[in-house]
Order: sequence, then C-alpha cells, then structure tokens
Amino acid sequence: MLVCVGSTNGVKVEAVREALMEVLPNAEVKTLSVDSEVSPQPWCHETYSGARNRALKSLQEGCDVGVGIEGGVCVERNRVLAFAVIYAVGRDGTENFSTSPWFVLPPSLASKLFEGKELGEATDLVYGRVGSKYHKGAVGILSKVIDRRRLYKDAVILALYPFYNREIGER
Repeated sequence: MLVCVGSTNGVKVEAVREALMEVLPNAEVKTLSVDSEVSPQPWCHETYSGARNRALKSLQEGCDVGVGIEGGVCVERNRVLAFAVIYAVGRDGTENFSTSPWFVLPPSLASKLFEGKELGEATDLVYGRVGSKYHKGAVGILSKVIDRRRLYKDAVILALYPFYNREIGER
C-alpha cells in the first residue's frame, strides 16, 4: 500500500511513518507538497477543509491512501485552543478523519493569532525560537513533554482505521 502525505513537513511525515509502523507496517510513504487551499492559519472548521484538501490532492498522485494533516486554532469558552485535523482518503472513496488533542494557548500566543500571525510564527516570536513548527511546536514548548509528532501520531492511527481494520470499520 502506498500512503501519500500531503506535506513535506518532517514532523507530519514522521508522525505518519510512526503510525503506519503500528498499523500497516508494510506500507510505503511518499511525501508531496500540496496546497491546503485554506488560510495560512486556519481557524475552526477551516482546519477540517485544509486537511481534507491535502488528503485529496495527495491521492491524485497515484497513491492508495492520501493523508492530510492541518493544524488549526479555534475559540472555545473564551479561550484559544490549538489542535490538528488528520484526514485519510482512499482511492476506493473511503474517507475518515480524526483530531489531535486540543490544548489551550496562553494569552501571549492568542494575541498574536488575533493580530494575524500563524501559530508557528507566533510561537517563535513569543518564545524566541526559530522554526518551532518544524520541531516541537507550541505544544512541545508549553507541555515540555508532548511534541507535535506525538500529538499527531495517535490521531493519524484513528484516521486510518478504516484502511487497516476493514471488518470493524465497515460495520
């Protein structure tokens, strides 16, 4: 099975590779640079669209399954939360999605988002980092334990279950 990831971001690709090692260990992974067709910092439901767009565009490259991962933010209960959506689309028309855990962003980061900054850029500005979205990300800096790869991995497994557990997934 060829699984294409609609991103060249190493953190996203490694999360997919690690997830596949657990559920489809013989799968091959191909990375593709695709446009999510959403804003640089997706908000709320736009995040789902971005992940699905990435998965669908990846599928067009001759793959069996396309995977799209899109990080987003949303306001809930007067707080700004960050999360990711993982979409998996199969050549046979099967579609599924999952989300990562959501986590509250501190006001210093939230204010930068309201100024129009993307979360990675805001994280770099607030915490004096460079390219944090390609490494630990905001979640890693805030939690000191959970990096972006770990945040995505289990959600990737959940998005992929119809592709590796077809008996259960079709009921």
